[in-house]
Amino acid sequence: MSAIAQEIAELWSAGTPLLYVVTAEEERAVAVCEAAAAGFGARAAVWSSARGLDGLAPGAKDPAALLDALARAPAPVLVVALDFHEALRDPLTVRRVRDLLPRLAAEGRCLAVVAPRLVVPDGLAADVAVLRLPLPDDGELAALLEAVQAGLAHPAPAAALAPEVRHRALVAARGLSEGQARRAFTRALRRDAALGPSGQAIIAGEKKRLLSRDLGLELVDSTEGPADLGGLPGFKAWMEERALAFDPDASRFGLPPPRGVLLVGVQGCGKSLAAKAASARLGVPILRLDLPRVLGASAAAEERLALALEAAEALAPVALWVDEIEKGFAGSAPGDGGDPRAARLLGAFSTWLQERRGPVFVVATANDVTRLPPELLRRGRFDELFFVDLPDLEARREILALHLRRRGRDPEKVDVHAIAELCSEYSGAELEQVVVGALHRAYALGRDVESGDLRRVAQDLVPLFRTYEEQIKGLREWARGRARVAGRTGAVVDLFRRAQ
Repeated sequence: MSAIAQEIAELWSAGTPLLYVVTAEEERAVAVCEAAAAGFGARAAVWSSARGLDGLAPGAKDPAALLDALARAPAPVLVVALDFHEALRDPLTVRRVRDLLPRLAAEGRCLAVVAPRLVVPDGLAADVAVLRLPLPDDGELAALLEAVQAGLAHPAPAAALAPEVRHRALVAARGLSEGQARRAFTRALRRDAALGPSGQAIIAGEKKRLLSRDLGLELVDSTEGPADLGGLPGFKAWMEERALAFDPDASRFGLPPPRGVLLVGVQGCGKSLAAKAASARLGVPILRLDLPRVLGASAAAEERLALALEAAEALAPVALWVDEIEKGFAGSAPGDGGDPRAARLLGAFSTWLQERRGPVFVVATANDVTRLPPELLRRGRFDELFFVDLPDLEARREILALHLRRRGRDPEKVDVHAIAELCSEYSGAELEQVVVGALHRAYALGRDVESGDLRRVAQDLVPLFRTYEEQIKGLREWARGRARVAGRTGAVVDLFRRAQ
């Protein structure tokens, strides 16, 4: 019996008359409930408004008839009601359920509502036990892979997969629902029965497509590492130390997995690139969580968020990148209008940050600290809070040289130091545009890039600092005493001198 079936059985045996299983996987939820009933030697029956109560009362197709049939069914019995959450919108149905609950608890009957989203009226909140059907674990995925493989090979016996191939397929399928994993395995095995590179690519591609469409999660293909991140030596040094906690010996030493980092600062200064570099240093894949897409205006936003976070844990070890996190929870604070739904979503996300299990390293970025909910700044949510400022002179030289090398040019052949001094208020993104613009100019003139091209583009470009000087100075003032500096430690004095 699976852990979720065991939990259902324990709640039922303890006298819980009403269960609510939140999942879009109806078939799997029914199978789990049937397994829980089988553990008691009891019966499980499934109800829907189209089929009635299978095996007990096929004609009971409306909620009132279902409840009457449940009250008459031989005990012990577990009735699984599909989409019954729609019926719970009716106050009369809620009243009937409340009247029936004491009898159900006393006689060993249980009603299990299976629905894709949680809708619990206030009158039932105290009596219902809510469970979320977890995504399949490695054991369930392994059994599913074997079943799909046997079905496709029938009537001949399925060829055994090499252990390392099987392991890679299961890792690639983590985070998918049972139905999604079944489709991914089926497509992959039809393409390549041995699950070689082409079969593995299909599973990975299917997961990328499904996670992005269903959960607002995107597997990011990233080749950037710490060496591709110009500047930010303070952040890099911190990441080097935290990455050691992912080593196998760290848990035996007593170190918990690192929880994550919040990066706040000026736009275009490498926060997003730092997220990718962090995942590369940890040696784990990176998932991007699109909070506005997950939350949106949908009534099912809380369920979508829970599913997305559950999928991230199922994929662990993984880095979870939440870009511009302040926009995702706009309206959660009383000063923003006090949107109760946004506040609930923020509370659910903050609780997950505090209590999440498994090695999920969260890298969140924020540009506008005035919209940053204070709940996210509380210790325990993240390991550290870093402020990312405009690069200092040494960082500007490093960034310019990095972008020149990335485009096949030798930084020693141009006066990088002079250009870096000229760009004292430029962000990392603007320094990249200096290099790109200089290459455009040199190509138009029919020669290779020169220092003069870089200087000309740098003089013509208007940096963001000149447009948003007051906002950037305010951001620096906010960071004083609240955040560590991601750049050079020695630059801290200069940073706050510039803020005056």
